Amino acid sequence: MSDDLKFTVQRPPAYGELTDVLPGLFWVRLPMPTIPNHVNCWLLDNGPGWTLVDCGLNTDDTFEIWDRLWRGLLRARPLQNLTFTHAHLDHFGLAGYLVKEMKCTVRMPLAEWLSGWKMWHEREEAPDEHFAAFMTRNGASDEDAVRIIQAQRPSKYLGLRPPREFIRIRDGDVIAMGQREWLTITAGGHSPEHAMFYCESDKLLIAGDQILSHMAPSVIVPSAQPEANPMKEYLEALTRLEALAPDTLVLPSHGLPFRGLHARLAQLREHHQARLDDAASVVSGKTNAFAIAQEVFPRVLYANPRQAFGESLAHLNMLASIGRLTRDVDANGAITFAPA
Repeated sequence: MSDDLKFTVQRPPAYGELTDVLPGLFWVRLPMPTIPNHVNCWLLDNGPGWTLVDCGLNTDDTFEIWDRLWRGLLRARPLQNLTFTHAHLDHFGLAGYLVKEMKCTVRMPLAEWLSGWKMWHEREEAPDEHFAAFMTRNGASDEDAVRIIQAQRPSKYLGLRPPREFIRIRDGDVIAMGQREWLTITAGGHSPEHAMFYCESDKLLIAGDQILSHMAPSVIVPSAQPEANPMKEYLEALTRLEALAPDTLVLPSHGLPFRGLHARLAQLREHHQARLDDAASVVSGKTNAFAIAQEVFPRVLYANPRQAFGESLAHLNMLASIGRLTRDVDANGAITFAPA
């Protein structure tokens, strides 16, 4: 898959090591107790201080790495600004602590800030009655829904209360980070208003999770937006990114920096097209998202129902939007799909 990509390094740096990427731009890789097992953050030298793009989870490991760096190599100058690609906890979890300690400003898109607050307010909640209703409207029996919800184990919430104040950034905004100017590009699909940052003069793209070298980011329909079409939003974003220089250096949030943006965009498009074709081939008659999730993600369905169910529905909603399937809602709100 990655034969057409040219990696700038062959192996990742040690966790917490300050690694030069280009003048004034540094890479810090943080460990995570999940899959993937790390997240990449980017430090930019502003002169009088630093900008940090993404900051990692609220874990002891992440806290110790940032504490050591700011007491050591970074101690001469303060953290001035935290800029976020999106509000998933592996990017945003420690934000509240850094803002309180460093008195830094925060920049992020509005939908991501709101998403962070939604996750915080729901932090103690496992899948509940609302999620059960979401599943049953999409084909699960009441017994299946109860069994899936009962299979969920409580997990520790790895985030802090989000910052109460932020500077909103929008698609098309040009912002200063370090000694460079960066165009803000926002996209849906993986998260509501995921931000990427492109420096045209140096052909650099801080890509967040939108473009990864070794895996496709998750694209799911959330229970809060059951009619959403995140796959359409994600694929549209791939098309928009084709306008960037082919030899752009891509700085992803997981994996290694690489050149070969256009090749990777094509690979991701082919991957999703193949998955859409697979989903369409499974639909021989009237079906629903629960039946597809059972067939495609039988193990994941009980371990991570939001992922299995949401991804299945993302494919079905996309196929319906392009006319390959029909979508029907009956008088009781039950949603089914069938070949067009």
